[in-house]
Amino acid sequence: MSKLENSEVFVEYSQEQKENGGDPGAGNSTADPHDPLTWSSTRKLAILTSVSVYMFVGTFSMIVIGPALQIVPREFHSAFSASTYLIGGPLLAYGVASFLWVPLANRYGARLIFTTTSIVGACLSIWGARATSFGSLVAARTLATGLFASPETLAPQMIGDVFAPKDRAKAMTVIAIMQAVGFSVGPLAGSFIVQNSSLGWRWTEWIIVILAFSSAAMILLLMPETQYTNNPDRRPRRRIDDFRFWPVSGGGKRKVHRYRQARRSRRQELIICPSLRAAFAVIFPYFFHPIVITSMVFFSICLMVANYTMTTQSLSYQIEYGFSLGDSGLTFFAPMVGSLLAIILCGVLADHYFQRLARKSQGKPPKPERRLPLFALTGPVGVAGTILFGVCTQNQCHWFAPLFGTFLLLFSFTSAASILFAYLLDVYEARMDTVMVVFNGVKNIATFAISYAIIPWNTSAGYSIPFIVLGLLLLAGHLLVGLIYWKGEAMRHWTATKFESGKETHHGDAF
Repeated sequence: MSKLENSEVFVEYSQEQKENGGDPGAGNSTADPHDPLTWSSTRKLAILTSVSVYMFVGTFSMIVIGPALQIVPREFHSAFSASTYLIGGPLLAYGVASFLWVPLANRYGARLIFTTTSIVGACLSIWGARATSFGSLVAARTLATGLFASPETLAPQMIGDVFAPKDRAKAMTVIAIMQAVGFSVGPLAGSFIVQNSSLGWRWTEWIIVILAFSSAAMILLLMPETQYTNNPDRRPRRRIDDFRFWPVSGGGKRKVHRYRQARRSRRQELIICPSLRAAFAVIFPYFFHPIVITSMVFFSICLMVANYTMTTQSLSYQIEYGFSLGDSGLTFFAPMVGSLLAIILCGVLADHYFQRLARKSQGKPPKPERRLPLFALTGPVGVAGTILFGVCTQNQCHWFAPLFGTFLLLFSFTSAASILFAYLLDVYEARMDTVMVVFNGVKNIATFAISYAIIPWNTSAGYSIPFIVLGLLLLAGHLLVGLIYWKGEAMRHWTATKFESGKETHHGDAF
């Protein structure tokens, strides 16, 4: 990373902003028409909508085939236990692919990566829809989901580039909701597709094809390049610039363009582009940042619990309550409503709370940790929902009781994602994409690992014990957030003294 002159942890607003009476939550925008912070609200909403739809495609594609887990293995003469590969493989790819998309986006631009991955992912889904063996279906789904993973790491950085701090929680909540709704709507849509004799499970893949191509069209038409580095050549913006594929908006220097290494031979220069190597090399120091590690462990637990619950629900209502496939799919309205209601807590209230703190800060932004007290609500709600689902399913309480549990859990999950990502964006403003590489890679690997335990654990231990254990894990995860709230400032100061990558970054920085 480049050395930043100011190594303080908190951002001091520019003299120009203070003289103009700028809002402390308005961010450090420039007069450059290519700076996404200066764009109109209409354009920002169009960008957010395009990326949110693509975010939905990723999680939807992972789990839409869930209602067919009993059907697909029979068609291909495979063991039922192998059915978890249909979801476990995509989960793994969703995390591991993070290590690829951010370096490539920093080298070639986020718009190009989004467009390419959505089109190629749609083509791979055609392969999945026409698969003639179980192995080819798993391969097609795994590769396609790896491509659809690009917005999970790049979307939070896009929000930091496009939206001012006072609007980031709302924007981040929209992204988190679309991600969570994908987990809910996937099984709901899959149930009706699978039970329809004129469609069948293969249409779960054709729906992904349609969604992915539609998402690609939206990105091509509505989303200009949003990565930005300060460019002294502030030429006027033309209409054609909205459709260019360039590394950063306005054509400035690439976000990551340096690579420090001993003398290289001409052959080495030709084999590997130095700026591309820089984009990959810059990832690894973040594995040693305490805030990144703690946040990563917390959200790994959250995603693991949510995925375990959603996968179990896709089967439990048919097995324990005798629901038809269609009725079982309707049960996913409960977690979907929980996700949507999260925008009240994590969007509207969180930004209102931030702006109140900003007005009291007298020209200095609030500490990032001031966003974290909202976890005092999401923690108990998520733990209660997890345990309620397992215990009520085990004892075959009224079918509404487990649904209330998943409603609470998805409300908590979506809220936690929104609050945590907004916090990390405050801390790592210009490097949120790199932080998300580490973050997503590990959490999805953890979720992939537990996906293979879902059917055996529920079968051998029932529902109560697994979900009580998961509830306690979720409680432990929220205690880690309490540690960040208590010691987060000290963690950031320590990181800034030990790592160049831990120093303060700002909108428009290049590395």
